[in-house]
Amino acid sequence: MVGTLGNRLFWIWSIGALVFYVGAILLIVFACVVYAGVGDIATAIFSDELRFSTKLSVATATVSTVLSLLVGIPASYALAQYRGRFKTLVDTLLDLPIVMPPVALGVALLVFFSQFPSPNSSVDKWLQALGKPIVFEVPAIVIAQFAVVSGYSLRILKAAFESQDPRLRDVARTLGLSHWQTFIWIELPQSATSLLAATVLLWARAMGEFGATVVLASATPGKTDVLPIAIFLALNRAEVDKALAASVVLIVVSVTALFLFRQLVHRRI
Repeated sequence: MVGTLGNRLFWIWSIGALVFYVGAILLIVFACVVYAGVGDIATAIFSDELRFSTKLSVATATVSTVLSLLVGIPASYALAQYRGRFKTLVDTLLDLPIVMPPVALGVALLVFFSQFPSPNSSVDKWLQALGKPIVFEVPAIVIAQFAVVSGYSLRILKAAFESQDPRLRDVARTLGLSHWQTFIWIELPQSATSLLAATVLLWARAMGEFGATVVLASATPGKTDVLPIAIFLALNRAEVDKALAASVVLIVVSVTALFLFRQLVHRRI
């Protein structure tokens, strides 16, 4: 009798917590819809301002994701194979972009580009002389997004390479395949699902990046206002409907990305 009562209390406690959490999310969404109105949110979503922010977010997130994969694939492979004495130190350094607050990372990037090696002869000044400025320009968005998502790329792909059976690589090498051939024909196809999952997750994370982006690229309407910055600017102008509209776009992107990521991970398992 006591055991039955205890089991019921346990399930009431666990299911009740789940219902409370889901109900709170639905209640918050309902409150936002009631406050702004479905029509106003829909109108804001199709406004020229938000369409510009959406296009800019998609373009910069795509470029930063591709760059993070181009760097992350070989770097994560090397990290998975590395067994040296400094492995822990290297792992720790590569985790810094993940654990650092994005705003702090943005400040570090801003100092590097605008103050290094000196304020009068900085990296950004050199690039300005070449006609390719970085700070407070669109390329700064890509750099900020890349700095944030590259750490995730390394972690996901490193785990994928470490989970492979090393005997396949050894057999391929004994059959005369080069390192390039072994990697392209044997190891990379084994990580294809993880690579797709990483791409989806990195792209969604880049779409939602705000902290480092607003520091390095600033918040200039019609120039550097990706969706998270559009939310920030709309709230500063007390335009809640536009802020909610941009939030809806990001929420749809996030939910879709999470669904695809879980499907890919489940298929891999």
